[in-house]
Amino acid sequence: MYQPSSPPPRLALIGVTGYGSVYWQFVRKAVREGRISLAAAVVINPDEAKTALREMQDFGTRVYPEYGDMMDKEAGRIDLCLIPTGIQWHARMTVAALRAGMNVLVEKPLAGSLAEVGRIRDAERSFGRWVAVGFQDMYRAETHWLKQALCSGVIGRVRRVRMVGLWPRPASYYARNPWAGKSVVDTIPVRDSPLNNAFAHFVNLSFFLAGAEPGKSARVEPTSLSLWRAHAIETFDTGFVAGRSPEGVHFEFFVSHCSADPLEPEITVLGESGTAEWRHEKVCCLYPNGAEPEERILGGPAASRQAMFSAVLRRLRDPSVFICGTELAEAHTAFIEAVHTRASIRPIEANRVEWKPASPDGLVVPSIRGLRECVGEGIRQGKLEDWFFPRLAELLAPSSRVSEAVSGTVLPGDARV
Repeated sequence: MYQPSSPPPRLALIGVTGYGSVYWQFVRKAVREGRISLAAAVVINPDEAKTALREMQDFGTRVYPEYGDMMDKEAGRIDLCLIPTGIQWHARMTVAALRAGMNVLVEKPLAGSLAEVGRIRDAERSFGRWVAVGFQDMYRAETHWLKQALCSGVIGRVRRVRMVGLWPRPASYYARNPWAGKSVVDTIPVRDSPLNNAFAHFVNLSFFLAGAEPGKSARVEPTSLSLWRAHAIETFDTGFVAGRSPEGVHFEFFVSHCSADPLEPEITVLGESGTAEWRHEKVCCLYPNGAEPEERILGGPAASRQAMFSAVLRRLRDPSVFICGTELAEAHTAFIEAVHTRASIRPIEANRVEWKPASPDGLVVPSIRGLRECVGEGIRQGKLEDWFFPRLAELLAPSSRVSEAVSGTVLPGDARV
């Protein structure tokens, strides 16, 4: 990767627990292999990170209790800063790192609002550094194989993109940190929801695959929204959103954390002369009409994370290396901001939810009665919006208003633009 005579790039890491532990495992391995130097780190909870701190001492890492102190003292001395922190910290930490002369890998999403994304992009231009975003599937070779095929017209013009996923989450999922399930934290927009967190990778990937040009993502305006919650949270845990790009591509997303029977995320791209599919950590496929199908096997999360970390290290030496930069990530933030500001969120009626153990860990999760079957039938019908929008209301709306929902009237809280 690097010439033996070249000094290893100097990295800084903010946080080593929570999701930061994923970044830490990459960093410690890369340091031991001589590929990087961990010059500095921020650890705000030393009692929970004693093992990591001992290793950092061996590495000669300068450890700080607060990120502002690190930025002040390490300005001009760091090549790449890793920021695997809560959403409310993404913009301010990224801007501070750019101001200190550091390139940045920040965890997804880029930020909680378009205003914060704008500040990050302004700082990139002002300080001449770049920001990569941790949408890890964007760095896979298979992603770029599929993107190139779609842009070259293998399945004709893209007309419709559908993304569906059901991942059960227990109540403890929303108690794991101060921002889970929140709209705002300390006046900073967070908009934590399935579309902006657990399934954000696949929303962003859908936009990228549908982008009309290589290296570009589609910009999507929501047209129909139905947002719900079974958990005691501010935002939603179940939602259907349809949208449209300026190029006329129609998008449909349905995600939920309220199904004991999971459905791994899958993206279907429908073209004028064929179909493409992305099945999470399994396979991505091309099915052109009148031609042999093609497929690529997808590795697990370790493979995509390794591809991401390798890409940002190579980018330090070669500006032509692809990263999921701020322009691409902005398309996702714009969509999320529109979703969260254009429709209210309604509680799911208690008698429509059964709390039951979910495999494989057996934790008790909310499971909407009939949801898994409804989703399966919607996929078989081929058009989620026409089939699914009224039936979702039938499943979730208060009993006295089910007939109104089924008749096609948009209930308060749903929105059709």
